[in-house]
Amino acid sequence: MRKLSILPVLLLVLATAVAPAAAQSTDPGATTRQLMEQARKAGGKGTLPNAWWDLESNVREADAQGAAADWSAVERDARRLVNAAEFLNQMRQQKSGMEALLGRFDQALAEIGLLFGQEPDPLLAGSPAAADLIDRLNTANLRRQVVLDSLRVENRRLVETVGDHAEALEAQVASQQAEISALRKKLWDTELRAGVAEADRSAAESVLTIKQQREEALAAVRAGFSKEEAEIIVTADGAVQLRVFALSFGVGSADLSKGQDKLVGKIADAVSRFPGAPVTVEGHTDDSGSRDANLKLSEKRAAAVARLLEKKLSLGKDAIATAGYGPDRPLALNSTAEGRARNRRIDVVIGAQ
Repeated sequence: MRKLSILPVLLLVLATAVAPAAAQSTDPGATTRQLMEQARKAGGKGTLPNAWWDLESNVREADAQGAAADWSAVERDARRLVNAAEFLNQMRQQKSGMEALLGRFDQALAEIGLLFGQEPDPLLAGSPAAADLIDRLNTANLRRQVVLDSLRVENRRLVETVGDHAEALEAQVASQQAEISALRKKLWDTELRAGVAEADRSAAESVLTIKQQREEALAAVRAGFSKEEAEIIVTADGAVQLRVFALSFGVGSADLSKGQDKLVGKIADAVSRFPGAPVTVEGHTDDSGSRDANLKLSEKRAAAVARLLEKKLSLGKDAIATAGYGPDRPLALNSTAEGRARNRRIDVVIGAQ
């Protein structure tokens, strides 16, 4: 008997199997068309006529656009139609379809309420239950707003307390100045009476000189700025903090507005009066916009000011540290224009030596 070759048969089978895949790879809308067929089998054309008509229209428009068509959006609509059609088909196949649909709705409300710590009224269902849950969520939001306002008032009180502490520190500075004078007199008296060694006398004078120079530098810095331009604060650890309010930037920008060079020069002069002290430029914003965006913006503004100071002081790049705190360290309430203006600032912190 003559044997038949199976090679032609295998080639025919392979060609038949590969042809649809090749056709699909050249049709960017193949997945969408498959999803439409799946939705049709689930009854979507009859139960969701408007969505079906919109999808058909989008498919025709994408076919007309050719290679420029955005099939991803059309495919997303097709997947949504499949899910909706299969859900309605599932509800229709149950004996109590509308009752099951209502149960799904009420279950979704309960899950949403759980996320926000609110339990829907068990006596309500459907739209009344949804309206009741919205009222509960609004009430809870109002309570949170009251708490937030209380925290803001407390923050303002703390800011005032810090101001009182600053006045106490000023009194401490005056006391230290008097102490310096007394120490100097005692130094000379001791030297005359007991013949203090020259090295000990020089070391004591060096300490006194450093303290006196720092107090003179602080006084010069205070005299160099108006109240509208900056506040000068001496912290508990001896650092000098310049809260600069008058530097202005473009909205949402780290670029300084025109006419800022004179004020930047004053800041550089203040820093130069404390040679060798570590310096950090801190950026602060109000609470307008998102926190993440404000954090990034405050860091960029701090870096912009730091680079200008390095240039004016002939320092190496990154010699001045920077930090951005966004809206996290307000000085006043953000509910008023004046408060927001105080919170939008640059702090230059000159560390104690």
